[in-house]
Amino acid sequence: MTIPALGGGSRRTRYRPLLISLLLLSAVVPVFEGVWFGAAAIDLVSLAVLISGVWVAGGNRRDLAILAVLGAMAEAPRAIALPSSDLAVVTVSGIFTFAFLAYVTALILGDLMATEQVSADTIGGAICGYLMIGITWGALYFIIQSMDGRSFNLAMPRARSFAVFQVEFLRLVYYSLVTLTTVGYGDISALVPLTQNLSALEAMVGQFYIAVLVARLVSLQILRRGRG
Repeated sequence: MTIPALGGGSRRTRYRPLLISLLLLSAVVPVFEGVWFGAAAIDLVSLAVLISGVWVAGGNRRDLAILAVLGAMAEAPRAIALPSSDLAVVTVSGIFTFAFLAYVTALILGDLMATEQVSADTIGGAICGYLMIGITWGALYFIIQSMDGRSFNLAMPRARSFAVFQVEFLRLVYYSLVTLTTVGYGDISALVPLTQNLSALEAMVGQFYIAVLVARLVSLQILRRGRG
């Protein structure tokens, strides 16, 4: 199956921008959280994730259009919520963010399952796919937490602001990644059946990802070396 070339970019760099932005996001969160310019720094890196997520779509116009619309719809409510801190607006932003992340994740997984050659960019894509699953699940947890504040044992400050929602989202992403890797520190836990079942399902998805997709890439590389 031939994968369409990226608009203006090389197939060799399909996942590099997304991988770099995801790694930056994981580094920016602990460093800048609580600093006066922390929210702006995290917003900047989050925007880089959105842009690099669109880059993953390649030359497929339909995917580019869908991701552009979802990304714009995710960012527009956040701009409105910045002064108003309206929970409903933040929840809408979370829904579109989840849809955008899920679409990018589906594109990555589809690409990885279709590829017949393993390269450095493919390995980067496998890492991106794993991280994107965790972040997408975290966005889903954020939506549920926004609708029902009792879903997780997160402290709910009296003063609700967009920065507070942002930190809450990042903490749920952290919980999601910990669950995906089945580490389970226990500092954050699911309190209702819905989030408990979703957490269990995510842990199973994480195990299947390593057992199926990564194992497939390893097998392709071994087969390629054997033919060589």
